[in-house]
Amino acid sequence: MKHLLYLFMLALPVVATAQKDSLAGAVQATRPLPLYRPGFALMLSAGSTGGGVAVGYSVSRSVAVRVGANLFNYDGTLKSGKDTDDIQIGFDYTVKLKNADLMVDLYPFKRSGFRLTGGAYYNINTVTFFGKPTKDVKFNDTVFTIDEVGTLDGKANFNKVAPYVGLGFGNPYTRKRLKFMVDIGFFYQQSPLVTFRTTGMLEPSSDQGSVIQKNLEPLKYYPVVNLGLSYKL
Repeated sequence: MKHLLYLFMLALPVVATAQKDSLAGAVQATRPLPLYRPGFALMLSAGSTGGGVAVGYSVSRSVAVRVGANLFNYDGTLKSGKDTDDIQIGFDYTVKLKNADLMVDLYPFKRSGFRLTGGAYYNINTVTFFGKPTKDVKFNDTVFTIDEVGTLDGKANFNKVAPYVGLGFGNPYTRKRLKFMVDIGFFYQQSPLVTFRTTGMLEPSSDQGSVIQKNLEPLKYYPVVNLGLSYKL
């Protein structure tokens, strides 16, 4: 009986220590993560600038910077004029978006993922196009084939540096490591510089470069709508 009592007394400190450690672990597990977690974050996005990857760094609770790159290619077709016009040009075009960006994010509210963003894109965006008549052309009772009428091909280049302003939602540097992110804004890449050449009967229309440039002018304010994920490293 005395031996059992001695064993029980010896076991009490071990049991008490184990219970204490278990309780401390439970408290630590349920303790919320700190509201602000400084450091680096990795970001992936997709949207109007294509697919993108970026690395961000939290300078302070309310300021962060990020550096990224985006890539997007798109092919399409369009026609100038109406099907009933004497001559109608069909165009094949390719939009190539290639750019790198440097952004500064400002978080005005401590408990919100809302942010204001400003920065710039280094821009290698281009639009290439090739056009030819969609049908033979009749002029003064003479019919000219598509090849006789000629072709038109060219390229549009934009300014290399394009400033950006926008807003967004999602703060990679608070609480959970994985976050959903949204960016909405635009960058200003100025009016494109269009160069092109023509062949055949289309050669006299080379002065139409200004018309093509005017049609591409809306692209100088390029809208940015991107969705993505961030992971706090």
